[in-house]
Formats: sequence, C-alpha cells, structure tokens
Amino acid sequence: MDIKNSAITTGLYQLNTTDSNNLVELDLQNFLDNEIPVTSILSVLSLLGVLGNLHAIVIFRRYPVSPVTILILWMVVVDFVTCFVCIPLELVQIRFKYTYPSNVLCKFTRFLTNYTSFTAGILLIIISVERRQKICAPFQWQLSLERAKILGIIVIIVCAFMSIPSIFLYGFSELGVNYAETFDKGCTFLKGKQNLMPKTYAILVLVICLIGFCICAVAYIQIVNVIRKQLRAEKNRTTQYLDGMSNNEEPVSPGPRTRSESLAPEAWDQFTSTIQRRKTRQKRYKDSRTMTIMLLIATGVSFAGFILHVSAVILRITIKPNALEGVRSIYSVLVRGYYLHSSVHPIIYFIVDQRFRTECKKFYRSIVMSCSVSKK
Repeated sequence: MDIKNSAITTGLYQLNTTDSNNLVELDLQNFLDNEIPVTSILSVLSLLGVLGNLHAIVIFRRYPVSPVTILILWMVVVDFVTCFVCIPLELVQIRFKYTYPSNVLCKFTRFLTNYTSFTAGILLIIISVERRQKICAPFQWQLSLERAKILGIIVIIVCAFMSIPSIFLYGFSELGVNYAETFDKGCTFLKGKQNLMPKTYAILVLVICLIGFCICAVAYIQIVNVIRKQLRAEKNRTTQYLDGMSNNEEPVSPGPRTRSESLAPEAWDQFTSTIQRRKTRQKRYKDSRTMTIMLLIATGVSFAGFILHVSAVILRITIKPNALEGVRSIYSVLVRGYYLHSSVHPIIYFIVDQRFRTECKKFYRSIVMSCSVSKK
C-alpha cells in the first residue's frame, strides 16, 4: 500500500497520510473506538479454546480407541490450531487495520482460517454419519478404525486444496477515500480481481456448508428419533416393574438373588456371567448415546457460529454503509462467529460427558500424587 499517495477522509476530519504517523494514529483511534469489544471477545475465546482443547487432547487419548474418538481427536487438534494460531492472527488484523504488517501474513491468515473451518466442518459431517450408523443401524456397515484414520488424512489433504484459492483472492486492498467504505478493507478480497471470482468462491463455500448442514440435520434427526423410542421403551419397562411392586406381585426377576436358591454352581456362574455381560453392554450403549448427544450439541454450536457469520454478511449487503457504521462493533463480532465452536466444544465435552469429567479428575489426581511423591 502506497502511504505517500493515499488519503483517508473520516466523517470528522481529513488526514493527509504523507506522514505515516497520521495513519498509525488513525489505526489506533479506529481500534480504540470500534474494535475493543470484538478484541475482548476473541481474546477470551482464544484463551478458553487453547486451555480447553489441550485438556481435550489429553483426555480423549485416555478413551478406548474407536472410530469416533479418532475423528474427535482430529477435530480437537484442528480446534486447538484455530484458537492458538488463527484467532491471534485475526487479532493482529483487527489491531492493524490500516498498517497491516505483511501481505504474506494476510494470505497465510486467510488460508489457515479457511483451512481449519473446512476441516472442522467436514469432520463434523463424517462424525454425524458415523453416529447415525452406530445408533440407527448397528448391524449394518460401520466405520472401522483403519478407515477412520484414513478419512482423517484425506480430510486434511482435501481441505488444504479447498483453501488454496484464498491465497490468490485475499491480500492487501487499497483504502478508499470515504471512511464509511473503508471499514471492511485491508486484508480482504483483492481489488483488481474480477468480481466473479470472489463471489463464485463464496457461493461455492456456502453451497458446501449448506450440504453439510443438511447431512448433519438428517443424521441427527434420525438419531434423536431412535433415542426417543429407546428411552420410551426403557420408561415403559420401569413402569411395568413398579406397577408389579405396587400390586404386591412378584416382579419378573432375571434369576435367583442368592446362590442358595436351587441353582447348581455351574448354572449360577452362567447366570452371573450373563448378567455381567448385559450390564457391560448397557453401559457401553449408554456411553455411546451420551457421546452422540454431546456431538449433536457440538455440531449445533458449529452451525450456530456459521449462521452468525452469514447473518453479518447479509447485514453488510442489505444495509447502507452509513447505516452500518452505527452497528459496526456488533458486525465485527458476528462476522467472526465461525471462531465460536473451537472454543465452546471443550466446554460441551465437560458438561455433557460424565466420562470426560471423570477422566479429568483422574488426570489431575495423578498429577497431584506424582508431585507429592516427588516432594517426599
């Protein structure tokens, strides 16, 4: 950007940028006036996301190895990169609106942001299909461990290719002379490119997101229906059992309560073994259902962030620049809604999944015990 030959006019005064200090002052003033809210929110999200996803990486590695835990680990790593790298780079762009330090950094920021967003989204789609098969069609085709690992690698490679156009479409853009027209310039779509190119890329991304949303919606709707039927059946069995107790009837028992009730030792051993297998199967099913609900909520949060971003884009398109100036801070927050899921996912894991909380307690208990032993 040629500072010596550029001029910026605000609604209050005009700055001659032949002196680069004027542009630096304008940059700082713009940050103090408009960007403090979005900077504060993104800073909190980045801190929460880094700490939360570090915990998630450690905890999910303690889970039994399964296709879904492998896919979740891929997604957790992507979320960590988003919070540790992408959000800080976005904060640099927000702070240095008119004095952005590097064109290469601009391209890298946009490439990495698109890359992590694509990767997380496609992983969520694959997870929704895997959960649908696990819950709704347990005796049909299931994703194997080997295929889950291969799918993770394929997603990483494909999303890298999908993000390459952002390197050529983004970069430094010259600032306009009207302040109301410059709030969305800087590190953005390059001027001089044909208008059709960025619009085509944006439409393509939107279509992919909508297709992914439809796949996830159909999968989780089917899952919710199956879970509702299963919960209703469990409730009916419990009701029948309680009715039998209230009528002083002997409830149907799975077998004798003690070994002294006319069962040979071999029959008793077989009975206890059957009961133990049934309990193990029920616990495994309950854990699978809990993880499915957890991933359903995580997917909903991801698409909520996407809806916030799309709403901000629609707001920018439909509202005149002068009118948008009054809600600029709100717009700056909404347009970066795609960062929300990377920070919130670990919180969802902790709240919904009891096993996640239990493994966290075990992890910190082991740390405390190791520290106490080392002190002795």
